[in-house]
Amino acid sequence: MDLTAKQHINLLFAQWQGSGPDNILFYGAKTIQDRLDRLSFHEVPVPREKKLSTKNNIMGYEDILAQASECRTLIDKHRPRTLLTIGGDCGVEPVPVSYLNHCLSGDLALVWVDAHGDLNTPQTSPSGHFHGMPLRTICGDGDPSILDTCFSTLDPGQVILAGARQFDPPEKKFIRDSQITCLSCDSLERDRGAIADLIMKKGFHNVYIHIDLDVLDPNTYTNIKHPTPGGINIETLADLIRDTRDRLNIAGVGIVEFVPDGTSGLAEIEQVLQLFNV
Repeated sequence: MDLTAKQHINLLFAQWQGSGPDNILFYGAKTIQDRLDRLSFHEVPVPREKKLSTKNNIMGYEDILAQASECRTLIDKHRPRTLLTIGGDCGVEPVPVSYLNHCLSGDLALVWVDAHGDLNTPQTSPSGHFHGMPLRTICGDGDPSILDTCFSTLDPGQVILAGARQFDPPEKKFIRDSQITCLSCDSLERDRGAIADLIMKKGFHNVYIHIDLDVLDPNTYTNIKHPTPGGINIETLADLIRDTRDRLNIAGVGIVEFVPDGTSGLAEIEQVLQLFNV
């Protein structure tokens, strides 16, 4: 994936409403964009501030639905072959992921690199925060109107949960019932080729890598909203991506949930993106 290629777009989607009333992730996405000023971005309009109301058991529902529709329109207009998504919260991912899956006729593995499963539905979510629901949405379960903004849905067999270590009980049940593949942080640290090996074994040729920065060890990386003990380090993340890039086609990458604090944490994001010809 070349972030400057003609048929590639860089998407700025500073959605924060999926993480609750605090809008810090809006500024996180904007801070990354400022750091990457050598790249051109297409931006999904997101209000900086908004009083959130809950509908259909989703906080900020109206904004999230409207922004997903805007994202679909933007992507449909440009019809890229590859995508970089800079969020915002994890809830930015259903439209870009489902678009690439549609374009590739289902020949897409989704590597969800995240401390959390993000596999709740509006009915099972304890918080009503949509950033705990996007992967389940991508798999076709969730609010019908939000699902209508997606270009396709993925089978759970296309999904690899990498580094996840905190789940709600309904998420654990869904993982068991759907047999989603999970790779622990320990296994990722031991074997930097584990992700690519699994994707190739499953028979996929293309990959979307979702990176919630809370997958990283909070003792070594602090720019995260929901620190979760026991994460991987940035070198492991870079090695996993490099190995996957060298063996498969990376069609898309999403980087989300960055909490800004001066210039802290930005060098690590650049370290990852330098693997894609920035």
